[in-house]
Amino acid sequence: MRRRRLAANARERRRMNGLNDAFDKLREVIPSLDAEHKLSKYETLQMAQTYISALMELLDRKDVDR
Repeated sequence: MRRRRLAANARERRRMNGLNDAFDKLREVIPSLDAEHKLSKYETLQMAQTYISALMELLDRKDVDR
């Protein structure tokens, strides 16, 4: 029983490390207001959503200008 628990803990740790790595990569590509402040996961998702919306707006505006 203990061995299964240790294995489950290791899987969860790997899963969380992968998720944290993905958030770190996302933080690298979205614009940040304060370079010294590391965005939380929630803030990162909010900024990514805002950034994507702004990019979509730019593309829509570019299509209208044609």
